[in-house]
Amino acid sequence: MPYVAINLTNDYDPDNKTRFTTLEQAKERIQAGLRQFPSHRFVTAELLEEFTAEVVITGSEPAKPDPVPDESTEA
Repeated sequence: MPYVAINLTNDYDPDNKTRFTTLEQAKERIQAGLRQFPSHRFVTAELLEEFTAEVVITGSEPAKPDPVPDESTEA
């Protein structure tokens, strides 16, 4: 199973998406991150499953609304 090293302090860290073959490689990434950012918090995670989805968007002409009766002609 692949592993990831996640920087919990910085959600925008692009390395959060890097997959490592072994846990040791993920730990090495964490050690490098802690040397650079000692106040950050890191975790490792093992990827158990991967999910994907596909979205299809279509467009069409809107339905014409029913005409509203003119109140001045009703009586």
